[in-house]
Amino acid sequence: MRYTRRSVVSLTPAEPGWDLELIRPGAESAICPVIGWAVVVADTTADGTVETAIEPAFVYDGAVFTPAEFVHSVGKLEYILMAPED
Repeated sequence: MRYTRRSVVSLTPAEPGWDLELIRPGAESAICPVIGWAVVVADTTADGTVETAIEPAFVYDGAVFTPAEFVHSVGKLEYILMAPED
C-alpha cells in the first residue's frame, strides 16, 4: 500500500465529551466535537519509511476533519483540545 501525507490509516472512536476549540485567523472560534483519534501520515520518504502522528478527528460544518486535513483544505488554524469533564 502506498501512503500519502495527511492520509488517515487508522481511526478509533473518542470517549464522549471530547471537544476541540477551533481558532482561525479573522474568524470566530468554534467548538467542535471530537469523534475519534486518527493515525495520520505526517511524512513519507523515498525509501518508503512512513512517519505517523495521532490527531483528533472532529466535526466542523457537517464534515469530519483532522487538523492536517483542515489546514490543507480550508486554511491555517490553531486548536485547543478539551477533555471530558468528570
